[in-house]
Amino acid sequence: MKVHEVMTKNPAFCCPSSSVVRAATTMQQLNIGVLPVVLDPTNPRLVGMVTDRDLCLHVVAGGKDPADIWISECMTADPICCAVGDDVRYALELMEEHQVRRLPVVNGRHEVAGILSLGDLVGKWSITSVEIAEALRTICEPVREPVGETAEPMEMITAA
Repeated sequence: MKVHEVMTKNPAFCCPSSSVVRAATTMQQLNIGVLPVVLDPTNPRLVGMVTDRDLCLHVVAGGKDPADIWISECMTADPICCAVGDDVRYALELMEEHQVRRLPVVNGRHEVAGILSLGDLVGKWSITSVEIAEALRTICEPVREPVGETAEPMEMITAA
C-alpha cells in the first residue's frame, strides 16, 4: 500500500513568517497537533514542521510572548518526510527511526501533498496491529541520556 492511499490530503499549513498565535489558533480550530511549514502561501515547498509541543516547549515554557514569536523561531527545519509513492511500511520505519507520529508527505517538487499519521495507518489491511503497536512503543520510548549525565529532579507543580 502506498502513502498517498492513506494520508490526509491537502493539510492546513503555515509559513515561517506566520505568527505563533495564528498557528496555534489554526491547530485549535482544526483539532490538529501539527502544521507543515511551507516557503510561502504561493509556494507549498516544505521547509519545516511545527507541532503543538513545539509551541508549548519553545514558546510558552521558554517564557516568550506568543504575540512576538514567528514560526521560523520554533519550527523544525528540514523535517524527515516521505513521498506520495513510498510504501507505508517504509514510512512506518521512518516514524520509528526518528520517533515521530506524523510525517509530512511531499510530491516530486518537495511540495506538501499530505500528512501521514499513525492514526492513518491503524486498521489498514497492509499494516498489522502488531506492527502499529511496535512502532508506537519505539516512537514513545524515552530518548536516553548520555552515560554519566543525570536528569535534574522533577519539580513539583502546585496550585498557586
